[in-house]
Amino acid sequence: MAAHRYTAFGLVWHSAIELPFVIPKSPIVRTAPDVRVRLGATPAHLSEAVPGTPHCWDAQLGAALLRVPGIARYLATPAEVVVEPFGGDEDDVLTFLIGPVLAALLQLRGMTVLRGNAVEAKGGAVLLLGASGNGKSVLARALVARGHGLLADHAMALAPATGSRRPTVQPAYPRMRLWADSLPAASRGPRVRTGLAEYWCEAERFAAVPRPVDAVFWLQTHNRAEFDVQRLPASRAFHALWTHTSRKRLLDALGQRRAHYLVALDLARNAPFFQVRRPDFPLRVDELADLVLAQLRERDVDAAASSARSAEATPALSGSAPRPRRAKSRTMLPQPGICWIAGYPKSGSTWLRAVLTNYLQDDAEGASINALVGEWGPNTRGNFDELIGIDSAELRPEEVAQYLPRFRELLADTLSAHPRHDWAMRSPHFAKTHEAFQGPVGGARFSSAGTVGAVYLVRNPLDVAASYAHHLQWSVDWTLQRMANPAADEVSTRSGIRRLLPNPLRTWSEHAASWLDQKLLPTCVARYEDLLADPHAGFGRIVRFAGLAWDADRLARAIDHAAFSRLRAQEAEQGFKERQQTAPNFFRAGVAGSWRDVLTRRQALACVDAHRPMMARLGYLREAEAFLAAGATGGGTGAKRTVSPSA
Repeated sequence: MAAHRYTAFGLVWHSAIELPFVIPKSPIVRTAPDVRVRLGATPAHLSEAVPGTPHCWDAQLGAALLRVPGIARYLATPAEVVVEPFGGDEDDVLTFLIGPVLAALLQLRGMTVLRGNAVEAKGGAVLLLGASGNGKSVLARALVARGHGLLADHAMALAPATGSRRPTVQPAYPRMRLWADSLPAASRGPRVRTGLAEYWCEAERFAAVPRPVDAVFWLQTHNRAEFDVQRLPASRAFHALWTHTSRKRLLDALGQRRAHYLVALDLARNAPFFQVRRPDFPLRVDELADLVLAQLRERDVDAAASSARSAEATPALSGSAPRPRRAKSRTMLPQPGICWIAGYPKSGSTWLRAVLTNYLQDDAEGASINALVGEWGPNTRGNFDELIGIDSAELRPEEVAQYLPRFRELLADTLSAHPRHDWAMRSPHFAKTHEAFQGPVGGARFSSAGTVGAVYLVRNPLDVAASYAHHLQWSVDWTLQRMANPAADEVSTRSGIRRLLPNPLRTWSEHAASWLDQKLLPTCVARYEDLLADPHAGFGRIVRFAGLAWDADRLARAIDHAAFSRLRAQEAEQGFKERQQTAPNFFRAGVAGSWRDVLTRRQALACVDAHRPMMARLGYLREAEAFLAAGATGGGTGAKRTVSPSA
């Protein structure tokens, strides 16, 4: 069977598998291939596999093996990829071949592979880095529309510098992958994979020649209305490059860490590196493109500063990338694992996190609300992709769910190895989640391994509706519909941006039942109203449940530092990074019963009708029925707020 011939990443490919809409056919007919792709038998494991690789991989010097259950196994060596399908259709097999397997092959050949996009500008390459969902592909498409050629999408292969002291980007292929809600229907090609709302689209312009890196833009978001740009020193630039390295857990096993380190060090020292914080919503891609191009126009002026940066002290070359520092204390206790802080949105998890942070830190000034324990790491796509070894964007929601328990186990191990603070060594790793314990199709999304247990917070759904509507700036009616929707999901898809893993909420009642009735994890249930009524007793029970050393005076100080008046004052002074950009504030009232002033009688009745059994079980029904029986009309209007939920 004649091989299909292609060029991509500076390599000639001969493949027994057609790669449509991915790698352009090469006019080269007789050139010997650099890489062959064939169908054949693969081993179940590699005999000399190095421990510590991502969950789905085996790797050793000169070889990497990817296992995708129900789809295929892939064995990559520097000059060959062997594919053994196991029931996956052509799109399934192709998706993982041109994604993680291709990236591993490039690493085997000594290239540095970064997650992100690259476009050509005035003969050089501009790299766009950022966490999953920060808008890299959308920005790249906007720059291509303005006349710049696409170099690479999703994965960038960098070859070592030869004379310019800057590594070069190898051209990939003139195709991009974008989600349906960020791509006009007329521009959509085939789906990347059946069941995913992600499509291939043709790039209007393609740069087919390698380009030296001229600038790097690290995209981030914040909840402010303005853009913020900072030029980063080499040390921070190097850290960002390491963070956005593809499958960095494979590098040691493949023997490529040092080669990768050298390329990243050259890039950090010699290319202008910008951190760009953009408003979280809306995306405002045209303004973002304007900002990037304005910085590029100034790069000649910045040449002297770039030269000075190259002399700056940078990480010492030791053959390995820098690792987070460990606390030096020898009196700390061993890590027991993750303690989940779970609850339906707006049930009090941020208040609990503030108390726990202040209890652990015990600082006279109080902890910053922008450095609370239990951030979103357990639900971010980037952490999943690195620890499991497959991009979550290439998996259907039910496939992601199958990997979640193992992902949480691996995450617990990682958090134990790299605590952020000295005081964090004395505690479990608190992790916030809003997801239901079980998704709509069943099956636990958590694991008992590496887990201390869970604190489950519940709150009167009438108050949840009032607070959630304010938080999202939606109408109360829409919020109540969402709370009664079995398919409700916490993931935001506004502007086509997806940062979090599929995160099912289900209905408010189903969410509560999924946690209250599960038997897998030890669970401490706490009602928000009880914490307000007697915070010392309520938070004291949680502190003891989590296994923290008990100190009544310390808890009193922590509760005082986490008082709502202080949290609101901090937000007014410093801002709060978890506030929705469209909301006026995050910390609203911190009281029970405010629903009486927000919801109409009709809305209160709708909530009770939707959640009556669970409200009775948790002790919320009697108050609501008394309100309704009294014929009260409520103080709310249910008016629509400033942002449409469909935006």
